[in-house]
Amino acid sequence: MRFAVRLLALPAAALLSAATPSDDLAAIAAGAGHPAIRHFRATMSRVVEGRPTELTVEQLGATELVRRCVAGICAGFWFDGQHRWTFGINEIVLQDADDAATPVRRTLAAIASYAFAEPAFRSSGGTVTAAGPGRWRVRAAGGAELVAVVDPPGRTLRRVETPGGQTLAEYGSETRAGGATYALDREGPFEPGRLDAVSVVPGPLAAPAGPAVTFANDASPLALTKDAVPIVPCTLAGRAARCLLDTGAQPSALALSFAEALGLEPRGELELLGFGRFLTGMVESGPLALGAARFERVRLAVLPSTGGVGFDIAIGADLLGRVRVLLDRRRGIARIGPPASAPAAGAIPLRIRAGSPRTTATLDGTTVDALLDTGDQATISLGYAQYREGTPWPLAGRGTARGIAGADDILRVTIPDVSIGRVRLGRTEATVRRTQDEPHVGVGLWTFCVVELDEQNGRLRCSPGGG
Repeated sequence: MRFAVRLLALPAAALLSAATPSDDLAAIAAGAGHPAIRHFRATMSRVVEGRPTELTVEQLGATELVRRCVAGICAGFWFDGQHRWTFGINEIVLQDADDAATPVRRTLAAIASYAFAEPAFRSSGGTVTAAGPGRWRVRAAGGAELVAVVDPPGRTLRRVETPGGQTLAEYGSETRAGGATYALDREGPFEPGRLDAVSVVPGPLAAPAGPAVTFANDASPLALTKDAVPIVPCTLAGRAARCLLDTGAQPSALALSFAEALGLEPRGELELLGFGRFLTGMVESGPLALGAARFERVRLAVLPSTGGVGFDIAIGADLLGRVRVLLDRRRGIARIGPPASAPAAGAIPLRIRAGSPRTTATLDGTTVDALLDTGDQATISLGYAQYREGTPWPLAGRGTARGIAGADDILRVTIPDVSIGRVRLGRTEATVRRTQDEPHVGVGLWTFCVVELDEQNGRLRCSPGGG
């Protein structure tokens, strides 16, 4: 995965030589000990709802890495100064879709790290102008304008405001680490709260690498089972298994019976989403061989039950973020290979939100943001509340859907005109579930076309040849 990482800090010598007493910004940077060039690591330990929770915040300039670990199982996000990337238990980073908060994050990160006071910030496209005693209007490249409020005597950052005067972040309880200032109290919607301790660590700050994955030259197809969802052969630790390719699952998971067969003991505790909501543990094993892809070690949540669905391992959006998947239902095959190196003509854009892929669907003229869920056998599925509030589409029947979380009563409705991105499907049957809270685009799409998924490059293709 390629990152457009731009560190807003210069080497220490360059920054120190740039500071002059007549330069108010240089005085702020010097007074704070040039924190923008320090790799800070701050920690917090709490017991939340009876579970030990550890938070680690690492910062270098405008880049930030946050890990939150509950009972020893970790997830978090990486901010490269421009974009936010989320990761789960396998530490595979997936870029979150930019939203209205992204420009705010860019400038806030530059202010909180004191990078805004360094010459490198301005030379890289940022702007800083005085707005009164101890007040500076700051805008990072591609960022929103915010106001940094600095305590004039100590030249320490106290808060960040919007141009309208609303407080966005507050800072206090400053401590010194590596000769630089770091605030332990960091309050606001983008800040972690009260931290316990901070240190300066050597070396650069980078995104998590995730498990090593290699690809064989042999791209032989995998046989799909006859199930209504994509299940293919795979191996874990040399043992043959059945892998469900499920973009709606986060994180990837392993059936308890298969974990026991491998002699794996679950550890830790995490809340599992995408399979219902319940607490479970995690195992680590490898290698995982899936088509041409080989993951050396993977972490898998443990499923007490697979709800009667015939698989051993659910390959979720986290691991699928490292591969490209082709599903050809008509020919009964799947292909797993490396992400594409060139743009795909006619691709439907995918966005990642909280580690799961999403796309746009148009349902009889109404455009919705939908989860791409290849573990859902429907083409389109809706929550009951959304169905009741929307167009009264004709009822096509009733039934029962089975999944990992158990059985669910469903309604089947006919939507006169459906499009996924720019691909028009026309008249389409959809499923309505009482337990669902948002629209899904399911793997039923493969009855219309050959489906190709490339999460890493944010693309979904629906090519002729389905059915």
